[in-house]
Amino acid sequence: MNNQIKKFKKVVVLDTVIFYPEHRKLLNKLSEQVLEYPSSLPEGLEKQYQNNPELFINKRCYSELATNDTPKQLLMNRVDGADVIISCWTNIPDEILKLNPQLKLIVFWTHEKEHRVNMKLAEELGIKVVNVPDYGTESVTEAVFAGIWQLIQKNYQTSLSTDNENQTCNAIIDYVFTYFRKLPTNEKNTRSGKFTHHFHKIGQAKFDFDQKSIDQLIPERLVKDKKVGLLNIQNANETIDKLRALEVNCEKYEIKDDSLATFYKFLTENEIVFYDKTRVDPDTLEKISIMFNNKLVDITALPRAEYSLTNKTFGIVGLGRIGTTVATTAKKLGLKVVYYSKTRKPETEKELDIEYVSLEELARTCDIVSIHVPAYKAENMFNKDLINKLKNKSIFINTADGNAIDQKTLTDRMVNHEIFAYLDVYPGLPRKDIMGLKMKDNADWKIKKELSNHVLAYRVGWKTQESIRVKTYKLIGHLINHLTNNDSTTKS
Repeated sequence: MNNQIKKFKKVVVLDTVIFYPEHRKLLNKLSEQVLEYPSSLPEGLEKQYQNNPELFINKRCYSELATNDTPKQLLMNRVDGADVIISCWTNIPDEILKLNPQLKLIVFWTHEKEHRVNMKLAEELGIKVVNVPDYGTESVTEAVFAGIWQLIQKNYQTSLSTDNENQTCNAIIDYVFTYFRKLPTNEKNTRSGKFTHHFHKIGQAKFDFDQKSIDQLIPERLVKDKKVGLLNIQNANETIDKLRALEVNCEKYEIKDDSLATFYKFLTENEIVFYDKTRVDPDTLEKISIMFNNKLVDITALPRAEYSLTNKTFGIVGLGRIGTTVATTAKKLGLKVVYYSKTRKPETEKELDIEYVSLEELARTCDIVSIHVPAYKAENMFNKDLINKLKNKSIFINTADGNAIDQKTLTDRMVNHEIFAYLDVYPGLPRKDIMGLKMKDNADWKIKKELSNHVLAYRVGWKTQESIRVKTYKLIGHLINHLTNNDSTTKS
């Protein structure tokens, strides 16, 4: 950037947008003044939800109800004089648009904007409104398959030997997902009522990079492009094929001479090294354990599960951006893929070798079903009748929209061990009452150990270091686009 770059006069951030140090440096270059508020939602949102959860049912977002209670004068005071508003979950009332003639741009740090601002009025007033719809495609796709392997480990455990190639593959892939995506940690927090995503919305979860590192604040990372090594592991072809299908860089190494530089290069460059202790010389193992113990994983100590994807049918509901990426990965993993979408896509069918079926046939015939409909646009699409048609012992995944399914019917089948489910979204917060589980009293809302053979996480898809980095860069990109395309903005 040169000294003649245009600048905004005042940028106001109304929510806890996550700015890495690199983002903040850029933002400060783009505006003479930047004001940030941890949250513009009412302080009583958490208590309101706890006391009256029924008020939040069928809301597009549980912050929507709370936003209606946000004093407009509070928002007016905060955005006074701003030519840019950055928001995520705070709705922008019509009064803000009408009474701020200097306002030129609103950027939502989220995938939706239509339900948070009057788009028609904004257009009439010459206010551009943009958002960030596609920052987390890879992250959500990985979450789907991380959930599948967690369900495999929970429901198909066996005590057979490490010579079984399928079991070794399942153990290694689940470990890789757990190491990078931290799904079990998210589930543990979800079951105990610690909803990081929710607390982030109401300003209770802090992301202060002046106090902690990115690895401390956001430990979750994509598995894509990470380096994983297999040391002296027999029958590893299935593992290698599936890790590469998941875009993990996988390298196999057989020790011939433990003094070779290639051996130490292998140990150094791979972030995780799986080995079979029965096939590694004890002296060699002792030596490398002293140097690389934090990355060595003995496959003989991992839990074993027997479940093969061979001859399994994967059904995708909604073939949009994420659904297409999930279908691509599923095909690479060797699954037969069928899909249902409101709009049929013959070119994608041909390109990916997938089949279009009715929603009823998909529910009835698929071994794995994954929901990928647009948020807030498919309420009760996967209804009671369809959920009851799901095959016994099939896997059901919802990372899209909690309101798209009949949750209570699904919960009934989960309780009866008829369906194995990974849920990342709910029609509200992941609580017993929202799930349709019995409660002793109003204080008994935490799920804790109930439905223990299912994976109950919350908003895993958005939260990786990589997706957040991309998301905020795209937000800043919107600001730069506006500056470079509007000659009326003041120069520094």
